[in-house]
Order: sequence, then C-alpha cells, then structure tokens
Amino acid sequence: MNASKSIFRFLGAALLTVLSLGTVSCEKEEPVTPAPVLKLAKTQVGSGKGSQFIEVQAIGPWTLSTEASWVRFTPASGSGDNAAVSLTYEANPDDKARSASITLSCGDRKTVATLRQNAPSEDPQPEVDGGSSTKRRWLELPETRDNDGLYFYTHDMTVGAKTIRNYSFYWDEKALVAHWVAYPLNTALRGSGSRFDAWGLDPLLPASKQPTVTSTFRGGWTRGHQIPSADRLNRAANEATFYGTNMTPQEYNFNGEIWARLEGSVRGWASRCDTLYVVTGCVVEGSTETARDVDGKVIKVPVSYYKAVLAYNKSNAANGGYRGCAVLLNHDKALAGQTVTKTHPSVMSIRALEEKLGINLFVNLPEAVGASAAEAIETENPAGVSWWW
Repeated sequence: MNASKSIFRFLGAALLTVLSLGTVSCEKEEPVTPAPVLKLAKTQVGSGKGSQFIEVQAIGPWTLSTEASWVRFTPASGSGDNAAVSLTYEANPDDKARSASITLSCGDRKTVATLRQNAPSEDPQPEVDGGSSTKRRWLELPETRDNDGLYFYTHDMTVGAKTIRNYSFYWDEKALVAHWVAYPLNTALRGSGSRFDAWGLDPLLPASKQPTVTSTFRGGWTRGHQIPSADRLNRAANEATFYGTNMTPQEYNFNGEIWARLEGSVRGWASRCDTLYVVTGCVVEGSTETARDVDGKVIKVPVSYYKAVLAYNKSNAANGGYRGCAVLLNHDKALAGQTVTKTHPSVMSIRALEEKLGINLFVNLPEAVGASAAEAIETENPAGVSWWW
C-alpha cells in the first residue's frame, strides 16, 4: 500500500511537471522592437551655416539629442516615422573640422549618426570664373561674362557609380535669384524616386547671400523652382533642387498653371529624344516688386520667365541631330488657364529669344556642330516643326 501511494505521488508530480512545462511553452514571446533608423541627407557639410532634412524611422516615441551646441533639431522629439526633421548647424569659426554625434533614442534602443563639418580651408572652391561656361563646353550653358556681378556655380550628382553635373546656375547676389539654371535631361538623368521637399540652404554660398526658403516667400509669392523637382528624382539630386538658389518668387496662379504645364511639356520632349539641353531663366530688369524670405532678406520678383531647349536625336540627320525651341512668358497670373502650344505667342526661335534677352543662350553650340548648322538651329521657328507638337 505504501508502495502504491509512492507510485501515485511520483506520477502526480511528473504530471504537474509536464503541465507546467506545457504552460511555459504556450506563453507568447514578447516582440522585439527594431532599432530606430536615422538617415542624414549629408554626413559631411561645409564650414558655413546651413541646414538639411533628416529622416527618422521609429516605432513609438523618440527623441534626438547631441552634445554639440552648434547643432539644433526641429522637432527634437516625436512619435513614429518622420521624414521632415530639420537639422540646422552654425558656421564653424575654427581652423579645424569638427564632428557632432547625433543620437536617436526610442525606448531603450538607440542609433547614433555622425555629422562632420569642414574647416573653412577644407571647403571646395566653387568656380566663379566669368568665362567658365565656355571652359566647361557643356551644350546647355549660356554665356557668362566677366565683371557683370553674376557668378557661375555647378552642382554635381551621382548616377550609378558616376559623378556628373546636376545643374548649373548664374547667381545674382543683389537680386538674390539665378538669372538662369541650365541642365541636361533624359530618362536616365531624371532618375526615379519622389519629391522630398528638402527646402534648405545651398552649401556653395554663404547663408547671407541666398534666400532662406524653409518657409514660403513673404508677400504672397510661392517658391518657384527653376530646375523642377520632377526633373531630378534620385534623392540627393532631388534635394538639391530645393536650395534657395533654385527658387524665385512666383505668382501662385502662374507657377501652378501655365508654368507647370510648360515644365511637363519639357519632360515630354526629353522622353522623346536622346538628351534635351535645358535653360530655364528669369528676367529681373525693370522689376518693381520684391518678396522677403523668412530672415527678411529682399528678393527681386521677376517680370518674365523663359525656357530654351536643344533636343538631340542621333537619328535626326539634319544639323548634327539638333533642333531648338524657346518660350518667353510674362510673369502674369492672367495666363493661368493657358497652355503653351505651337500657336501661343510665347513660342519663338532661340535667336529671337536671345535678341530679347541680350545674351547668347547656347554659347558652345557652334563648336559642337559648326557655325552654319548652329545658325540654322537657332533661327528655326519651332512653331512650324511638328516634332515639338
């Protein structure tokens, strides 16, 4: 009898152990929260004051912090993913580079990124030679002139593993607008992606010599791109289209209407040729209106805008494969409902536009195709060329 009781006690204990183990094995495991992700648009910046947008990916509440007194975040905390955090940094007053460790904290998980700021001596020296457009020999470039108070700059981008030009611009430090922005365009150069709205300062210029465009222009003017955001879709290239140096104050019903439709036409032309060479420009001479940026700097409001393009198709036997088109529009909201077609009065030859502006728009074209072919391309009336329409 005692032996039987012992056996039952043993079996009962074993059963309890099994049930206990079963209970443990059925318990749900706590999910592991992934580490937050912090992405800086640029991990190395110039010595001057500037800003950039950073991307936060997190599950739940997060905070950004740094030991560097020269770095600020807006906002410095939030919840969930946020791709619109602004990072601003002060000018580096020292003769040596400096770094800031930026920590993204989400619960007990952390991610650290490092921002390096150049010493002034490390900054790349932008090319501001008045004759640089002919030295570059890029087909999209208008002429530049010595001693006219304007400065030539170029931004690069990476396509695949290759560094190439993104766009060039001719900067007016007094009017605080680019007289023109020039760039090549085709499917590969346009890339793929989306609009990032990375409104910020151009790292090639001091902040005091460009508009701050983190908010729209005061006075009711929109921030109008010269090289459109949609013409550069790869992230870094797209972000560069949101620099203040690429913006001009535009009427809302001009920017979002006839001008936007013309930009779409330009992209359509680029999709049908090997490369489209684009000049987008504005005229500030005679302007009596001004806008202000968020810092109170005064910006001239252009009186008109233009586009001049060279379309290259190697299958086109005439004039080295090139044809040209130009459009000049008054900066007038009354044009809102209109579309630029072959019968629109704004359409003209490149030569006609050059005469109105007083500049040589495609200064390197004669060297590329010869003087007589360049003359034929620039004087042809695009209204009579079916390829455009």
